[in-house]
Amino acid sequence: MRPPAKRNRALLVVALILALITYTYVNHALQQSEKRFQDPSYRLIKLTAKTVPVKVRFASNPPEGYRLLVKRVTVKPSKVTLIGPEALLEETASAETAILDISQTTRKITKAIPLESVAGIHLGGEPYIVEVTVPIEPLEGGR
Repeated sequence: MRPPAKRNRALLVVALILALITYTYVNHALQQSEKRFQDPSYRLIKLTAKTVPVKVRFASNPPEGYRLLVKRVTVKPSKVTLIGPEALLEETASAETAILDISQTTRKITKAIPLESVAGIHLGGEPYIVEVTVPIEPLEGGR
C-alpha cells in the first residue's frame, strides 16, 4: 500500500487532469456557440424592429401651370415601425408608399395610400395605409 502523501499527490494529479479536460471542453463549447451567433445567416432569422420615416413616391408631376410644394407634403403617420429579419432591416432607411399619380391634380389633395414592401419584406396582412396630403398650387402668372 502507498503512503498517504503519495496517494494524495496521485489524487491531486487526477483532479488536475480532470479539471483541464473540463476546462477544454467548456471553452470549446463556448467558442462554437460564439461562432454560431457570428454566422451571417443567423441575422436572417433573428427578428428585430426598426422605426423609419415614410417616403411618398410620385409617378408624375402636376399638369402644366401647376407646381407641387414638395416641402409641404405631409404623411400621417410620418414614421412606421417595421419588424423583420435583422439582416434586411439593417440597411433600410425608409418605408415607401405606393406610387401616387398627380398628373391631373390641380389643387391640394389628401389620399389614403398603402405602403409597399420595405427592404424586400412584404408587409403581411391588411395593407398598412398612410394618409398623404399633397399641396399643389398654380404657378404665378399661370391659370
